[in-house]
Amino acid sequence: MALDAKRRLSTNSYQESTVPKNITASQKEIYFKLQKIKKDGGTLTSPVAQLGDQKLLATMTHEEKQRYIISLCEDYIKVKSIIELEQA
Repeated sequence: MALDAKRRLSTNSYQESTVPKNITASQKEIYFKLQKIKKDGGTLTSPVAQLGDQKLLATMTHEEKQRYIISLCEDYIKVKSIIELEQA
């Protein structure tokens, strides 16, 4: 944590590394992926394919896949709204 703080201080990049405090670990992962896509100038065309863990999906049963995709979509919608509020 100290090294991360020192890096932020030396590069003055506090805004990029701040993460909303009221999100879960899976939502944080989506947040970072969306920020990276935005920073790279890309677009999100298929949230499930681009944000989901394809290796994990390959090992799941049909019911587990459905639960995972629904959870992923809920997390994506929440994180997307947070990012939109940050930009406003």
